[in-house]
Amino acid sequence: MSRRLTKTNTRATISKRPRTTTSPSWGLERSLPEAIPSASECARMKRKTLLRLSTRQGRSSISFRLAPSISLLLVGILVSTTVFAQQSLLTISSGNRDPIRVSSLDTLNINYISASEFAQGMGFPAAINLEVRKFEFRLPTHRVKITAGNPFLVITNVSSNTSSVFQLPRPSLHLGGSYYVPTEQFFRLLTFLWPGNITYERTARTVSLATSPSLSDYDITGLDIESRANGYMMTIKAARPLGVFDKWLKNDGWLFVTIANAKADTATLVKQVRPSGAIQRFLVFQSPTSVQLTFKLTPDVVNADIVNEPGSNNLVVTLYTRTKAMAAELEKTRQESIRESLESQRDRWKLDVIVLDAGHGGKDPGTIGIGGTKEKDVTLAVTLKLGKLIEKHLPDVNVVYTRTTDTFIELYKRTQIANDAGGKLFVSIHCNSTPKKPTPTSGFEIYLLRPGKTESAIAVAERENSVIKEEEGYQDRYQELTEENFILVTLQQMSFMRYSERFAELASETMASKLRIKNSGVKQAGFHVLVGASMPNALVELGYLSNRNEEKVLRSSTGQTRIAEAMFEGIKEYKKKYELGLQEFEMTGKSN
Repeated sequence: MSRRLTKTNTRATISKRPRTTTSPSWGLERSLPEAIPSASECARMKRKTLLRLSTRQGRSSISFRLAPSISLLLVGILVSTTVFAQQSLLTISSGNRDPIRVSSLDTLNINYISASEFAQGMGFPAAINLEVRKFEFRLPTHRVKITAGNPFLVITNVSSNTSSVFQLPRPSLHLGGSYYVPTEQFFRLLTFLWPGNITYERTARTVSLATSPSLSDYDITGLDIESRANGYMMTIKAARPLGVFDKWLKNDGWLFVTIANAKADTATLVKQVRPSGAIQRFLVFQSPTSVQLTFKLTPDVVNADIVNEPGSNNLVVTLYTRTKAMAAELEKTRQESIRESLESQRDRWKLDVIVLDAGHGGKDPGTIGIGGTKEKDVTLAVTLKLGKLIEKHLPDVNVVYTRTTDTFIELYKRTQIANDAGGKLFVSIHCNSTPKKPTPTSGFEIYLLRPGKTESAIAVAERENSVIKEEEGYQDRYQELTEENFILVTLQQMSFMRYSERFAELASETMASKLRIKNSGVKQAGFHVLVGASMPNALVELGYLSNRNEEKVLRSSTGQTRIAEAMFEGIKEYKKKYELGLQEFEMTGKSN
């Protein structure tokens, strides 16, 4: 049995939704032979579904209005009957393309077709919403939305964005991830939407879709760009009128042109649009409901506009480039912005706050020398002398002390003080020692915060870190500061590490040149006191209190003054080179 479905001899039950515009009807709406109930009326009809059971005994008939629960039960019965349905394949041919085979099934004397497989096989864009069990696919001129368990299909004209409702004789089914609809009525609907005739052979299980050669499968078929006196003009070629479109030009030069309800010939577009003129890159993104054309433009493009081309379906995108006067004004604005940014950065990074940390204090004496010299007294004396030198000779620098008296300050609070003060350099001052006293070991050392490499460096860090036992709740506060975690802490300070290294090198050189104390160099170890410092930082071990000669120097006022002066020279040299680097950065920024 052959059934040729045409637009002229077919009547379909379709309900029109109210129009939002006065534009002429397109496609499906224009082909309808009769006026029928509105979408709202159809919805009310759907909610108040009637089941009429008629028995031809005489002229009597019985009509029942079922409760909602019974209606749902009947839908469930309909779905359950598909378990016993006979499944088969339907062959669909269209033009010169290879035929596709789509699942179908016979149940309750009605043949169903998998609309999901049909859309996939035909290459139509499609989308599924599993939460509400809806399936939507896109034809050249319309979108079709199917809802599982619902006999109504929603048809949307992509040009006018108006919708209509088509009623099937039975609800659609959702089986095995596919959406099934009655075959004959489905293709009857397509006769209004398809650009050609459709022939359905139920017995042979074949469908033939004759495609009109004049209609493209794509809405957007090409793109041209031409140079103009004040910019460029791009023409987006369209096979039909395009309804909703928009553009967005970002400050970084990316232009996004979005066209709703359109399908683009992406392969052709990518071949046609090559980097040249105003276009540096071109990308196409196709979705079931829209297409986005993305352009990376040259910096001289300052504005863009998009309009319909009069007398055609095309869109015209105008790219405006800056004139010489505009370019000069923009360059002036850019330079002013750079200057303000550099001044802000210079204020942020200039070395105007130095935090001096006198190690130990209060109940924590630190190491004790052979002659009874306490580390906490030496570090405080040197720190105060160093601070006075900075305040006197570097008046633009604010000196912040973690302590100025013999008080106990927890290690974690020391860097907290530095961070709160907006410190640009943190220097923690200590004295060294060995387990056995006296010892010939001597010399000053400067440490950076990194996991220790040598046994001696690790031992020094362990001794300095032992002060945490004087803090309340230290087990919880420092329990995760393992060697592995120190690597992570070091990575967090990477932005300051280069400056920390530079300060350590300069301080080591100046102290070696001005003191009669051995220079043991720059080393690294995991000192808790440096953890958390959001600035360049270093820990200075002034010398060994376990060495008789160095203890004499460290405990004497003269020795402490000389050490403070040597450290000051290192800080002054570091500040000089640091600010020179800022000036070079500023000059580089201006040249750019």
